[in-house]
Amino acid sequence: MTTRWFGRATGAGPRRSWLRRRGVPRLHRQPVWRQAGVLAQLPRGAGVIASVLYLAAWGTYGMVLSDKTLDVLNDTTARVGFKVSAIKITGQRELDEQDVLDTLSIPSGQSLFLYDIEAARSRLQQNPWLSAVSVMKIYPDKLRVVLEERVPAALWQKTPADPVAIVDGGGAVITTHLEPRFTALPRVMGDGAETRVHEIMSVLDDVPELKARVRASMLVSHRRWDLFLDNGVQVMLPEHDPAQAAAELARAEAENGFLDRDLTAVDLRLPDRMVVRLSDTAKAARDELIAAREKAMKKKARDA
Repeated sequence: MTTRWFGRATGAGPRRSWLRRRGVPRLHRQPVWRQAGVLAQLPRGAGVIASVLYLAAWGTYGMVLSDKTLDVLNDTTARVGFKVSAIKITGQRELDEQDVLDTLSIPSGQSLFLYDIEAARSRLQQNPWLSAVSVMKIYPDKLRVVLEERVPAALWQKTPADPVAIVDGGGAVITTHLEPRFTALPRVMGDGAETRVHEIMSVLDDVPELKARVRASMLVSHRRWDLFLDNGVQVMLPEHDPAQAAAELARAEAENGFLDRDLTAVDLRLPDRMVVRLSDTAKAARDELIAAREKAMKKKARDA
């Protein structure tokens, strides 16, 4: 006798195999969309990330079209802690700190990320007082500026018609704007004198008494120096060994004070003698004295 289940024979092999294939438990079944295509390989949350990136891309595109990209980036980075809040300036002596800040041109709310330090350095280097400039970012919110100023060495005038300029030790012109505090600087004149200040100062440093009376030094034909004293006397130094000639003049002045006499010039260019030029008044008095002496000598000869 054959047993049947739901009207079908239980002993039929092929029918039991067909029932097993169709009898997959519902809990182990997967949706069709997870089994097909690239979407099945994406991690959870990928859709949210894609949406955010899509919106960000459109936002960036909108900023580019409206020319506000840098403004938005500046404001964003400034709000998260990169706003310039401190500026340290070192090395300035003659320059005013406010002038340096104005040259740096840092607006309120400036982000350190987007501040152009190369442009700032270029602007500062245009100032003739500065020989070297360093501008550095110190994250998150500080700016450091290190300045190296030129040191005034002398007042220089190329020709009497040219303005007086302040020059440094290398002869570079700093400014023609003179202030009272610079009047004590040594004064040199002549073409090329600005680069040879150290030369004449080396000569005068050895004769401090004479140096105190020098009001200007002039380079003549790029070869030698003339000194102009406080009483108007012109001292002509030789081309070779001017230091020795200046020392001899200082010694003679200390012994008899002849520089305070009625002279206009002292010529030291000859190695074996000192030639002086008298003023017109002194020359007239000297001529009268010589004439009177000669007259007296002739009278004495007649009487004899």
